[in-house]
Amino acid sequence: MVLESSNSDHHGSGEAHIPALALVFSKSGREIATTSRDLPSLPEVRVLDRFYPETENFESAVARTLGIAVRVLRCLDLGSLEEGRPRLYSLVTSDDGERLGDDFLWTDAVNVSRLGGLDDPQTVSIQHERKRVSNSAPASAMVPWGWPGGWEREVREWVYGHIESRYSPEQVTLTPIRSWSISSVVRVDIVTGSDSKRLFFKASPRFFSREVMVTKAVADRFPEVSPQLVAVDTDRGWMLMDDLGDLTLGAADDFELWNEAMRALARVQIGFAGETSLLTSLGLERRSTSVIPSMLREWLHDPESLGIGYEAERTEKALQRLSPHVERVDELTALLDSVGLPPTLNHGDLDAGNVFVRDGAPVIMDWSDSSISNPLFDAALIPQVSRNQVLADAYLGEWDGFAPVGRLEVAFEAAKPVAALERAFHYHRNIVAHLEYPSVDLRVLESYIPDLLNLAATSLERCE
Repeated sequence: MVLESSNSDHHGSGEAHIPALALVFSKSGREIATTSRDLPSLPEVRVLDRFYPETENFESAVARTLGIAVRVLRCLDLGSLEEGRPRLYSLVTSDDGERLGDDFLWTDAVNVSRLGGLDDPQTVSIQHERKRVSNSAPASAMVPWGWPGGWEREVREWVYGHIESRYSPEQVTLTPIRSWSISSVVRVDIVTGSDSKRLFFKASPRFFSREVMVTKAVADRFPEVSPQLVAVDTDRGWMLMDDLGDLTLGAADDFELWNEAMRALARVQIGFAGETSLLTSLGLERRSTSVIPSMLREWLHDPESLGIGYEAERTEKALQRLSPHVERVDELTALLDSVGLPPTLNHGDLDAGNVFVRDGAPVIMDWSDSSISNPLFDAALIPQVSRNQVLADAYLGEWDGFAPVGRLEVAFEAAKPVAALERAFHYHRNIVAHLEYPSVDLRVLESYIPDLLNLAATSLERCE
């Protein structure tokens, strides 16, 4: 049986190439690297049109082109193959005055408006970034890897400190592979004379700091479905973990693996059922199903007060679709509460890209969006599960000690639109509220809000 793949925008990649421009700042931020032509422009490379925070190939291509080490700060413009507009990233070097490769030179950063090959929105983005980079990073920056400074050095020292008893620094290479507002991921390759080993470092922003503690709590109780942690820093939101390989549940396309992943999810949730105090101590938010109808009414009453910028029009249209179904949402949330499933650990972003396959078994990753809420919400929002009764049955079968199977099946259907609403509210309150404007990350993450509202509306319309 073939299952539908995950959302390619979030975890997948295309095979087409896209041109990408590099806004490379010197360490001080006072200069940028440009071509040495009469009309200077930014260095350009071509990269695969993959999920934009996956920066390894772009970063290495820029380093080869300029002949210096660089680090990506963030994406400033997604670009468009259809419109012929290049992607745009900002980067920083490790020092000032580094010698650039032939055909490039350092230019005063205040002259960015005179660069060729840019459209007006990109020029505005570059000017905004120049002003941002010219200032020092805030003392407690929400996303420290998005600023010039010593963050990368701190990471190296921390990683070396946890592995240096076995390996020398010369045997260890750190390669950033993903960087955006909600995570930074670094591959740690350890090569000895006869052997090699791979680890992964992940940093989460302060608004996702619970991820480290939740991952550790799940790993302590359920090591068979969790990454093996080498070291954690709960204060800084850092994790160092063993490599899980590249095979995800979506890529494996194995029906029995899907069944086992759903059973594993339920076992983890059941293992934390009734432990609200423990989960609260890990920093998790309690999200009551019963408040969802009132939240929906608030959004419907005054959508402009939500402060949604990029996606305001789509959000208002999605809310218009939901308006006739408010009373039905009342009924569904009441039904969910009546089943008697205990509030417990909810992953909050579970899909086929967040489940890896280790030794033929599923491993659940990325607990950054986790909360204390109705357990059905996770499975109800996985497309492959919500559309396949066999997978839903594998998940619900683990809960048969809490309610009759028939009752669970009815509740699972009720959970589909309610879970989509709950996640939309979560994205608005706990993610986009922390992101600055203008920002590519904000534009992308904000788009999930109308997507989820429309998903809820479609589900409710089918119920009528």
